[in-house]
Amino acid sequence: MYELKKEKRLCKNREYQVVYRRGKSYVNRLAVLYVLKRSPKQPARIGFVTGKKIGCAVERNRCRRLMKEVYRLHQFELANGVDLVLIGRSSLKYAGYAKAERSILQLFRQAGILRKNEMP
Repeated sequence: MYELKKEKRLCKNREYQVVYRRGKSYVNRLAVLYVLKRSPKQPARIGFVTGKKIGCAVERNRCRRLMKEVYRLHQFELANGVDLVLIGRSSLKYAGYAKAERSILQLFRQAGILRKNEMP
């Protein structure tokens, strides 16, 4: 039920580029969120990015796993019809799960894509 299936992810470089170019960005200390609205009938899709400023591959992978876990557990609280790109910033590598979760949910709220408490 809480899987992150392929149809719910951005997979191609051009999909990321479209979200970067046409989407709106929201920023806080731990992450940056790009949001591009699409048809409400389509499921929300997300891509995860960590830059080299975070550190070596081990640290980047840890940050990506942290972002994926927060998204995976809260994916059903998000509105349909959006493409998202979540970019981890360098301070994310020092954050634990609770801090990362608070920060990412704050970005979702800022973007207005968080639904009221409803399950699928």
